[in-house]
Amino acid sequence: MNKLKIAVIDDISDVLELVEYNLRKEGMEVVTYESSITALDEIAKNIPDLVISDWMMPEPDGLELCRLLKNDERTKNIPLMMLTCKGGIHDYREAIRAGAQDYVVKPVRMEELIRRIKLLVPIDRVKYKFA
Repeated sequence: MNKLKIAVIDDISDVLELVEYNLRKEGMEVVTYESSITALDEIAKNIPDLVISDWMMPEPDGLELCRLLKNDERTKNIPLMMLTCKGGIHDYREAIRAGAQDYVVKPVRMEELIRRIKLLVPIDRVKYKFA
């Protein structure tokens, strides 16, 4: 069985480590990036099942990264979740307009993040293995 492949982008290494550890514990394959520029190139080459991105990063920020991924023929169908400190309703609306399918505000309980991932990504229980 294949593992669910998740790309996580955040410029704070502690956040990346926490998310990576917990998703791996759930049996998911995780690739992390501290730079949205690096992530953009790599995601187009190795398509993940889901992208989780912070918003507030150096250029391009997570919102622009979302737009770039959604405007690229190779990556436009990848579900994208914003994981960010920006908690206003106008922020949520802006992210959804940019193409994000879900929006989670930090700090997040890992159980909640994992539940939202499983709801967001269409999972064929035969194709993917969870712990």
